[in-house]
Amino acid sequence: MSSDAVRLGVLGAQHGHVPGKLRWLRDLDAIDLAGVYEPNESVRTANEQQPNTTGVPYVEDIHTLLEDGSVQGVVIGGAERQNPSYARRALQAGKHVLMEKACGWTHAHVDELTGLAEQGDLLFQMGFNNRLMPHFLRVFDMVAAGEFGEVFRVRAHMCGSYNPSSDTYVDGGAYFKGGIFYNLGCHALDLTMAVLGVPDHVHPFLRTERFRESGYVDNATVVLEYPSAIATIEVSHLETEQRRPRSFEVYGSDAQAIVSPWGTVGDRSAAVAIHTGGVEAGEAGWHVHGSGLHVPFLDDINEFVGCIRGEQKPRFNYDHDRAAHHTLMNICGESDFDEECA
Repeated sequence: MSSDAVRLGVLGAQHGHVPGKLRWLRDLDAIDLAGVYEPNESVRTANEQQPNTTGVPYVEDIHTLLEDGSVQGVVIGGAERQNPSYARRALQAGKHVLMEKACGWTHAHVDELTGLAEQGDLLFQMGFNNRLMPHFLRVFDMVAAGEFGEVFRVRAHMCGSYNPSSDTYVDGGAYFKGGIFYNLGCHALDLTMAVLGVPDHVHPFLRTERFRESGYVDNATVVLEYPSAIATIEVSHLETEQRRPRSFEVYGSDAQAIVSPWGTVGDRSAAVAIHTGGVEAGEAGWHVHGSGLHVPFLDDINEFVGCIRGEQKPRFNYDHDRAAHHTLMNICGESDFDEECA
């Protein structure tokens, strides 16, 4: 651990992304992990059996972290219905927050949490880990520089493989409205809005193919309408293998880009194919930019630490995350669940 390590805590350890994050919180020299609050003993026991999460220090009382003035930031990684409560308590305690997606299941959740962060001059970053991957950043930088010309279409394909228990929450109850779009589609929506901004209209096609009894949305296509562009997001929970087919495509008047796959899959590493030179360039205008072996969740942990240190600014601000969540709610609808407070 370095002498200027940032002291962080974790509230909740049930989210599917948590093992990947705890690995870096435990191992990076730039971080002093003060502790993990996870009241569910079975979750703690299960985490101890995983290489990425074994050996992390747990605390018995949430106030051990919230009332420790040396803890500068908190990673929120509980079950989805717990996370708004965890994030609220961390922000009220004056901690910077990196919160696992999604930002609750109502419009009010994101307004309250980002409002608390703004009032306290605190970081509030969402755990959309794909958006900080180098191949996506290359695309976003091209957009910012105007290299695509006028973007007229974005297409995202991000699915999950079939699992018969996908339609239930961790306690066996009903899942959130929007089903797989709420779960995975929020990632693709975040990326799409990073390119095109807030849509004028959303046209959700939310279907149930295999989970007829519960009505869980397992097959969705969402069309986002813009003044001079259209975006389509395809999400399902029905594929036999979900990682290799993932793609993100941007088409403009001057250039186009295809990110596929998003991460390392078998013999393929994450890459973006970019076409420049206009129609005249033909097939010779394509160039593939690989990103090598990508390690999940390191990018957002590094950014969180860098922002706390004042070494950088967040790539995505309050306004973007607010807009992305409001659009998600416009697509899925709000769910009628109470928060779980641990």
